[in-house]
Amino acid sequence: MASIRDIAKAAGVSPGTVSRILNEDPTLSVADKTRQRVLKVAEEMAYQKATRMNRQVQIITYASRRREMADPFHRELRLAIETEIKRLNLTLKKTIRVESEMKKQDWTEVKKAGALLVIGNFSKTALETIYQYNPNMVVINNPEVPDFIDSVYSDLEKTMLKLLDRIIQKHQKAQITYFGGMREEMSLDGSITYNNDVRYQAYVQWCKSHDKTPDAHLVGWTREDGEQEIESLSQLPDIVIAGNDMVAIGVIQGLQKNGKHIPSDVKVIGFNDLDVNQYVTPSLTSVQIDIEQFGKSAVAMAEDRVKKVRSNALHTIVQTRLILRESYAEKE
Repeated sequence: MASIRDIAKAAGVSPGTVSRILNEDPTLSVADKTRQRVLKVAEEMAYQKATRMNRQVQIITYASRRREMADPFHRELRLAIETEIKRLNLTLKKTIRVESEMKKQDWTEVKKAGALLVIGNFSKTALETIYQYNPNMVVINNPEVPDFIDSVYSDLEKTMLKLLDRIIQKHQKAQITYFGGMREEMSLDGSITYNNDVRYQAYVQWCKSHDKTPDAHLVGWTREDGEQEIESLSQLPDIVIAGNDMVAIGVIQGLQKNGKHIPSDVKVIGFNDLDVNQYVTPSLTSVQIDIEQFGKSAVAMAEDRVKKVRSNALHTIVQTRLILRESYAEKE
């Protein structure tokens, strides 16, 4: 491909003059004859102006600031993504938070970003709408994604089934209870549709396949939900699996208020493995969802889109693992 220097040499002018003519610099004072000669040479040499890579990345999240305070997982995930954006020298545009009673959002603005990072349980219709404005998007922590859109998530159905199998190998006669909430699926206008969460579905599926009666308490996702529900039970289970760590911490606090000991009276396991878990007393056993890897994988995929190095969609599954601490003892 011809360069500016090649055109300058053929047209008999300086490279600076060629650059300013091709970039339509309004401050350049040059004879029209010279301008036309440069443009003609550029056309004959099939010159193509280099396009600047748009390194702007924008986060769209369903987590309001209130949600981030109630469950730090959402905040830790966003910060992990922002850290990786900074490390790769990408530019972070203003984050869009989709929430109930939000002001009307001009979604055409997302066209200006080189890539979008969409966090959380948005509906397929919402994702397809965003895609129409900017197809360079990666969806994070949401397995319900159209095939043609990049995504990074953990398989929580498989994780729950493996966890239950592991528990029953160590505690064959244990009564296992599940605490959690409903899956909240967000639309772009901030309205929410409620469906069964995959952790709950896997728990029910496992119980039925093992001839056990499911004992699930779909109370919500906050610490208060866990605390209030465990205090309301007339008969305590042997093991509580909570759909997130905040519910699990609430369960521990509710048990302790009533003089129960963890793990000797009730064993407790959470999901997400928040930083705070190691400081809870007793420290909380939890399924680790690798937030740092979410950030690295998602931003790398976004950078691919910015650089236009691929057009096919990728779906990346980040593996989980159980982090054993004091709240769950595998040995009696």
